[in-house]
Amino acid sequence: MAKVGWIGLGNMGSPMSGNLIKAGHEVTIWNRTKAKAEAVLAAGAKWADTPEAVAESSDFIFTMVSDGPALHAVILDGNGVADGLAAGKIVIDMSTVSPAESVKASKAVEAKGCKFLRAPVTGSTVLAQNATLGILASGDRASYDKALPLFEAMGKNQFYVGANEEARVLKLSLNMMIGTSMQMLAEAVTLAEKAGLDVAQVCDVIAGSAVGSPVVGYKVALVSAGQYNPAFSVKLMMKDFDLAFDAAKQYGVPLPITAVTRQALQSAAATGRGDKDFSVLVQVLEEQANIKR
Repeated sequence: MAKVGWIGLGNMGSPMSGNLIKAGHEVTIWNRTKAKAEAVLAAGAKWADTPEAVAESSDFIFTMVSDGPALHAVILDGNGVADGLAAGKIVIDMSTVSPAESVKASKAVEAKGCKFLRAPVTGSTVLAQNATLGILASGDRASYDKALPLFEAMGKNQFYVGANEEARVLKLSLNMMIGTSMQMLAEAVTLAEKAGLDVAQVCDVIAGSAVGSPVVGYKVALVSAGQYNPAFSVKLMMKDFDLAFDAAKQYGVPLPITAVTRQALQSAAATGRGDKDFSVLVQVLEEQANIKR
């Protein structure tokens, strides 16, 4: 049984930390809004009043927050994780942030004689609940090996991809593909719909065809119903695309299809759909094609 700290109890963090409890680990948690921690506390977690207190009581400290500034706040600010570290502990960030933001957090952790792993995840909230996520990890290999049993309690597929920021870049690359795939789905569905085909049947055909994929399978029910309750919002996808552009500048890589899809996401946000699931790109294109349903 490991002493585990968990900071960040959003849609992904809550079920993931809960799976660590189910695996028998001692879990201490902190979240900016304590009310969001009630389910995990009811499952057996202990509450800490600050991120510093989480770090003091844990050997492995996980963070899963919304963005780079939030990561820096919980690690670097007063009463943050860095203040509670003692040599030999391992901090594992599972957020989606840029390589540059990650480096700043890593330096603060390693200055305390600790190790920092980058471990963003692939998969939806359903996979988080079922402990079948994919986990991409980079950083010190010996620390990764120590943390692997914890990763296995949360995810089905484990990937160690390098010693530095490789996991950050790979995560952004995957989210680029997910976002651009949704724009392609929007164009295909809208063309077929404009020609008079039934949207639900079109979605079934696409999902069962050679171009079907897990992400298409997750989203066709939303598209068929025309209801876009957020599993992953337009705003979050925009944030990840912008991080991908920053990385592309750093490495000198053009991203033309990603740029077009980013504009489609902007159209969704500008028409009041920033908090909808990013599959609402279908609805945006339907409106542009003068389709109402």
